[in-house]
Amino acid sequence: MIIYLHPINPEIRKLNSISEDLKKGAVYIFPTDTVYAIVADANSKEGTEKLYKLKKLDKNKPLSLLCKDISMASQFIEYLPNEAYRLMKKITPGPFTFILKANKLLPKPCIVHHKDRHIGIRFPDHNYLQELLKIHESPLTSTSVITDDEHVTNSEDLDSQFGDKVNGIIDGGIIQIEPSTIIDFTGNDMKIIREGKGFERL
Repeated sequence: MIIYLHPINPEIRKLNSISEDLKKGAVYIFPTDTVYAIVADANSKEGTEKLYKLKKLDKNKPLSLLCKDISMASQFIEYLPNEAYRLMKKITPGPFTFILKANKLLPKPCIVHHKDRHIGIRFPDHNYLQELLKIHESPLTSTSVITDDEHVTNSEDLDSQFGDKVNGIIDGGIIQIEPSTIIDFTGNDMKIIREGKGFERL
């Protein structure tokens, strides 16, 4: 089912309904500032397991944690280096994934899949997800939508391939395929793992 939201002021009623579904283990496909992504409530074991099954992922493969702001993310980070904090303040929200050491408050469904306690934090620059995260009480966990090693760029194709497997697909038009820039702060120094969208802003 394709769900349409107002591009400037997404309907709070619809987002509230999606939030309640996510808490109960639902999964949705949302547009992001990089690609379309499958999302679930990070606290939902059922929702998290669905993500792995949908993408046929190895359960040791980590998922990203989507947070509304640095304050939310810091609840789950063991240590946030000053360099990382300053960079986050400067370039987020945006197409960046920050790899950090997670603490013991990381949602339990995520701990199972992140045994090294490293977690990828995202602050997506897309108003649908930003508005949802303002309403939702917990972070979301996510993975990009890829079929046959290719990203799907529009909601119609997503509906034909995933319509019967997810609770809803949020229409975001055609999204150009640009993966996020990945920045690792788990060591002594910042390390660029992948040069992706937004790299020129670093």
